[in-house]
Amino acid sequence: MHKKYYLFLFVLFTFLSCSTPKKLVEASVANKIQLPESARRQFDYYFYEGLKQKDNQQYDQAIETFRLCLAIDSLDAGAQSELGLMYSAMGFDGPALQCLEKAVRIDPSNWWYNAQLISMYSDAKNWKRAIELTNNLQKLYPDKDDVYSMLATFYKQTREYDKAIAAYDHLESLVGINETTTFEKFQLYILSNKPQKGVAEIDKLVNKFPTESRYKVLRGDIFMQQKMPEKAYEIYQNVLKDDPQNAYVYVSLSEYYKSTNQPDKAIESIVNALKTEQLDVDTKVDILGQYVERLVQDSTKFVETESLFKLLIDRYPLEEKVHGYYATFLLYQKRNTEAIAEFETMLNINPKNEQTWMKLIQVNTMDKKFSQVLTVTKRAMESLPKLAIWYFYKGIAQFQLEDYKGALDTYKAGLPLITKDQTALQSDFYAQIADIYYKQQMKDSAFAAYDKALAINPVNVMVMNNYAYYLSLEKTDLKKAERMSAKTIEVEPKNSTYLDTYAWILYQEANYFLAKFHIERAIDNLPKDEDPGIILEHYGDILWMSGAENEAKALEVWQKSYDSGNKTEELKQKITNKGWKR
Repeated sequence: MHKKYYLFLFVLFTFLSCSTPKKLVEASVANKIQLPESARRQFDYYFYEGLKQKDNQQYDQAIETFRLCLAIDSLDAGAQSELGLMYSAMGFDGPALQCLEKAVRIDPSNWWYNAQLISMYSDAKNWKRAIELTNNLQKLYPDKDDVYSMLATFYKQTREYDKAIAAYDHLESLVGINETTTFEKFQLYILSNKPQKGVAEIDKLVNKFPTESRYKVLRGDIFMQQKMPEKAYEIYQNVLKDDPQNAYVYVSLSEYYKSTNQPDKAIESIVNALKTEQLDVDTKVDILGQYVERLVQDSTKFVETESLFKLLIDRYPLEEKVHGYYATFLLYQKRNTEAIAEFETMLNINPKNEQTWMKLIQVNTMDKKFSQVLTVTKRAMESLPKLAIWYFYKGIAQFQLEDYKGALDTYKAGLPLITKDQTALQSDFYAQIADIYYKQQMKDSAFAAYDKALAINPVNVMVMNNYAYYLSLEKTDLKKAERMSAKTIEVEPKNSTYLDTYAWILYQEANYFLAKFHIERAIDNLPKDEDPGIILEHYGDILWMSGAENEAKALEVWQKSYDSGNKTEELKQKITNKGWKR
């Protein structure tokens, strides 16, 4: 809701920074009547020149010009006021207050001079002086409603709630009962621990506007806050009888159903609210955002939920967030191709949305559509150039497509675009560079790049894992590899990849008992959609070296690895030869 006082301040602050009201100019001219004719003309010239400089935001020149005015007539309130405003615009609050105080002393009944000074004290949070000046202004302008709005706001800041309420009572006597004043008084009574009086204010509003159902809904919401859901529900049902399309009552009913442990009805109420025409699109999107997770996860209402999304998209085809929430729904159902189409629609609406580009890239990456990732990252670079993250994903795609030289060139091109606050991304860049070097058999360069990645981000567990694993493959610096790998499983104790690495390092150190323990934990935590081939081969190797009693099981595990798709010549020889000599 818009508070009248804040609107007044907006007008006032606009006045302070822009043109001067005609009344101020006239007051300034009136104060110069006693000047000699030549001095008056010179004053007028400088005064209007200062106003012109102020309008052009030439504040330094305006300050000097208004000083020239005051050199001619130091008791001109208009010039004092304008000089104070210029000092304020330049950030010189002390001199600004002095000038505005002097303007008020010269012309104490002038509304605008007082209002300017009050605003400055309000900005400085000097509530005592702001209240003093506003009370003086109230005596001069007892029928001006803005005075009481200001007084109430200042008293609220000093926690003098009774005085703030009294100010709103005066305001009500001038303008009548209205929503803004009533809500402010309700809040003040709540802050004063007088909830019944606050409720009485809402009742006055309901009685004043008996056909306005929003206020009745609000009365029900208050009953909810007071832990009286039965009374709230009764009000909501009465509102629905008179106004079955009232969106607000459906939103409130949803809260009622949540509090009474009826989640299905809560969702149903929100759907009803979203289908109405009463709510604007921004409100609907806000509500949808609060409930989207529950909507997409309710498998019993997938058809209804999808119909709702399609309805909203039909009504608001250019609303990004509606398409985004529908894409979330589609991703949850693993309908990635359709989700990608929604992201593309969002980019047609707003090609500068970085988050949408990221989601589109990530979905294609998850689907291992690396050629498509290359296409999307190129488009993202064209729409939002100089963002290093596009180079990161482009490099990943090139690496997966075995274009190692291209990937390395991409990462080197992206490094200068990384900002100072993107240390995690910078570390990941060097990690990817290290992986590329290792693939190209440039092992010293790879290990140097890993060291650099960890120097930038010492807690980068992905780097620790890869670095440790490659050290173990080279059978070099195994203690360093073990330390790094141990840290990764401290951070993620159920990560099957990290557990496999740690087990493999222990295997290289001939610690077969612990290696077997950790490889079995890796298999237990292996995600269903992850390729088990390498881990099973490692498990077979560890079993083989654990003793003759595990030979049969080792052969069985190797065969499972081979059958899963890990059809390397090395593994085939292990199975054919039934192991190797220990």
